Amino acid sequence: MASSRKGFTVLEVLIVIVVIGIIAALAIPGLISSQRSSYERNSSTSLKTLCVAEADFKANDRDSNKVADYWTADVKGLYTMTSYSAPGNAGGTVDPPLRLIDISIAAADADGVTHPAGGENMDVTQFGVMSHKGGYWYAALTTDSNASGPEASYMQDTGGIPAMGSVHNINKYGFISFPESPSFGKYVFIVNENAAVFRSALTTNVRLGIAVPPGTTGILGTYKAWPDDAGIKSWWSKLD
Repeated sequence: MASSRKGFTVLEVLIVIVVIGIIAALAIPGLISSQRSSYERNSSTSLKTLCVAEADFKANDRDSNKVADYWTADVKGLYTMTSYSAPGNAGGTVDPPLRLIDISIAAADADGVTHPAGGENMDVTQFGVMSHKGGYWYAALTTDSNASGPEASYMQDTGGIPAMGSVHNINKYGFISFPESPSFGKYVFIVNENAAVFRSALTTNVRLGIAVPPGTTGILGTYKAWPDDAGIKSWWSKLD
């Protein structure tokens, strides 16, 4: 009587390994692409929430500076700014931060500097650790390429009370979101006061260096300004 064979032969094990390798080679790129698309969708959606926050900030004079203006110094200020109705930045229930955006977006601000804004702004690290959100960083744009001279700057002193410095703009604002690395996203996104999100395919890394957060010097210079009309038509596409 023939004895029963137990276990696998070396050849059978090698065949199984090869089959698993083939399946992984076919499946993993699709999974990576799907995850990257998810990061990109989340990034563009988060930019839209910044528009909602800016509209609220201006319409309701959330910082109580007696001027209907936008916050343009950075991203995180839409969370960390307090109202001058209670002078200072005590936080807590006495003088809470505005929290017009989610902390995950505020903590993903590429700019790690806290703008004092007349003593009304809090440090975001009191609320969370600064880190990219779903593979994307966010930043306030500094200039509008469709304007010239002082009017090109998004950061203006709008003369409110108290004096907060150049952290507002009466008419406009601009934001960008960019991936930590190309593995997280193939696109960079921008939005301004018209609330239309545009995207452009990466041709080079927008994020420079490895600092966390990147800082304003950690962003490729050409992406710090809102593109002029010709640039929008040539390099950017509007999302629905």
